[in-house]
Amino acid sequence: MAGSDFVVGGLARDGDFQFRLDFIEDLWEMLKKQDVLLLAPRRMGKTSVMYHLLDHPQDDWLVVHTNVEAIQSPAQFFIELINALHEHDPHYLKHYLAKGWKRLNQVLGRVEEIDILDFKVALREDKDWSTHWKQYTEELIKRIQQSERKIFFIIDELPDMLSNIREHDPTQLEEFLHLFRSIRMAPQNTKIRWLIGGSVNIRGVLEEEGMINLINDLHVEILPPFTAAEIEKFVTQMLTQRNVEFDPAITARITELLGSPIPYFLQLFTQELYRHWKRTGQSKITTDDVDTVFDRALMGEAARDKLQHFYSRIKAYYHPSEYSIVHTILLELARSPEGISKSGLFTLYQQTHQQFNTATTAQHYLKNHFERLLWRLESDFYIQQKSANSQYDFSSRLLKTWWQRTYSYGK
Repeated sequence: MAGSDFVVGGLARDGDFQFRLDFIEDLWEMLKKQDVLLLAPRRMGKTSVMYHLLDHPQDDWLVVHTNVEAIQSPAQFFIELINALHEHDPHYLKHYLAKGWKRLNQVLGRVEEIDILDFKVALREDKDWSTHWKQYTEELIKRIQQSERKIFFIIDELPDMLSNIREHDPTQLEEFLHLFRSIRMAPQNTKIRWLIGGSVNIRGVLEEEGMINLINDLHVEILPPFTAAEIEKFVTQMLTQRNVEFDPAITARITELLGSPIPYFLQLFTQELYRHWKRTGQSKITTDDVDTVFDRALMGEAARDKLQHFYSRIKAYYHPSEYSIVHTILLELARSPEGISKSGLFTLYQQTHQQFNTATTAQHYLKNHFERLLWRLESDFYIQQKSANSQYDFSSRLLKTWWQRTYSYGK
């Protein structure tokens, strides 16, 4: 029996793409009606979902995918859109969108003389594209609307791009968002759909800037984690296909250690269990082996850089005055076996705020800021409110364990 590959860190495509097909169908139905903001923690499988949409388009959509994480200006975004169209369907770009568009034909002409891979370079070198990005963006959208094709743009990691624009030129952020919204909301917008993805919640980034209204037309979809039944099915399949005997209790132990699992770490955990079994030569994997592999691999170097990202991004996406408060809240949650109540978190917030802010602050401001900060931590997938007892806790049990072991000193 041929076994499925371990896909640790790569894209899950074709036969490796599991458990998301119902979600994909719901997403296509939603996209028939409106644009979508797809949110998920990093390593949750968001990009694999996007590539499944790309690999299996519906209703004659031309699906165009691009990652804009490193982009720092609206002009670069516009150039990336044209380049993505060129990559996915150069014939459509040349014979339909560029028809009668002198500026674009000049670039295409130069590329044909050199090499198709130099298209983006040629766009970037022509300063007129950067100077008049707004005018050319509107022209591009108008030409798509007038063509016969329906274009489905998948824009991955847009929140990172917006954060970059805010850092490099804050004045361009609002200008870009107004234009982007006007494109989406235009009455004649019948040929274009947008799926915008992010592993940081775009709403949190814009809330601080007072621009949340510029994305309120987007329907928000949260990519759900695997269920306990899906974890059991996945682990059983991956080990059985490799003729590995195991105690059936290991799947419950894996679920207990990971909580709602991020697919990357479930893949890594199962792969390392298999390697442990091969290396030791034992007849059966037990729950003791699960604990051993968890401590060595998921709490060790194999997963460190992926988990460290959750710690490092606080500095990138939160205001400097909030660093100490956020770190205190997360550390105390990591130390707490059952989570902390909202009133308990507010007490922590007040104590930390007083420690690092000498000026007296009105109580109503503290409460409002605390509510916003709690919302940010929830929407950025750090914490969640547990329905059983209304306590707040880490969204990921794995992240909680790692945070406690890595940053809890002296307790």
